Amino acid sequence: MATEHHRQRAAFFAGFAAALLTVLGAATATAQSPAPAAAPAPITAPAAPTSPSGSIGNRNASYTDRTPPDQLLMLEAGADKFQARRIPDLSGQPRGAVIVLHDSGQNPSWPFTVAALLDDLPLHGWDTMSIELPAPNEMAKPIPSNTNAATTSPTTPAAPPAQAPAANGSIPTTQPAAKTDSGVEPQVQARITAAVKYFSDQKQTNVVLIGIGSGAVRGAELIRQMAGANAEKSTAPITTVILIAPRNSLPGIELDLPKILPTTEIPVLDITLDSEPLTRADAELRRRAVLHQRTRVYRQMALSPINNTSDAQHSVMIKRIRAWLQRDEQVSADK
Repeated sequence: MATEHHRQRAAFFAGFAAALLTVLGAATATAQSPAPAAAPAPITAPAAPTSPSGSIGNRNASYTDRTPPDQLLMLEAGADKFQARRIPDLSGQPRGAVIVLHDSGQNPSWPFTVAALLDDLPLHGWDTMSIELPAPNEMAKPIPSNTNAATTSPTTPAAPPAQAPAANGSIPTTQPAAKTDSGVEPQVQARITAAVKYFSDQKQTNVVLIGIGSGAVRGAELIRQMAGANAEKSTAPITTVILIAPRNSLPGIELDLPKILPTTEIPVLDITLDSEPLTRADAELRRRAVLHQRTRVYRQMALSPINNTSDAQHSVMIKRIRAWLQRDEQVSADK
């Protein structure tokens, strides 16, 4: 019986050992098997290049890729070729032509201002065009004069840099006369003139200039030059000027806007778009500059800032400009 007991115990341990070896063998095989290959990372397309930011408006392609080709044309001002965007009258009842001059840092399709005018005015009888304008030369600023500087007469040559000490031992200093580099402004005036000639060649006799920001003083300067070129002070075919948020001065233009405006008697609509103290002060300077022109049509209009969520048809600025153009057209017809 003892022998049978020992035999059963031996059989039990033998079976246990076999089962243990099987388990260990399976674990070893699992540990030695190669790990499955990781799934390849999904291939993503490279990010689309961003379009150039709308800025200077000189050979600027940021608007040409969004503008129908039939609205783009090339104009020439001598050897200078530049782009313009034109939408002809769509109403069938032509009233005239409008040339829009964009602000610095913008382009001929700038939203809510230039583009809004181009989208709306052709529906009401206006052949409308905007042109590229290079940025003003902001670095061309007058050199400030030194209040302690010695003054010289215009016919006296400037003193050399090195000077003898004065009697009190101090060395007098002089500053060069204030000067302004014309920069790009002659090119700008040539471009606006080319746009006016484009409509003049089409026998347009009612051309309106709309200038925004720096474009306002640039347009006014062209009017001044045109009036000064003839004894009658004629600005034909330009009949009206609209100034939108105008700047009173610009590097490269000798006179500021309050001095330019009185040089003609062309009708002017002067629109401000904010109520900042400096804006109000500049507008007051322009108003006082033309007070003596009793028979002149000059109106100032203060509007709220442009609402970027509204379209052209609901823009207060666009409505006011349309009303002004219709009124001015009627006044011209009555004369």
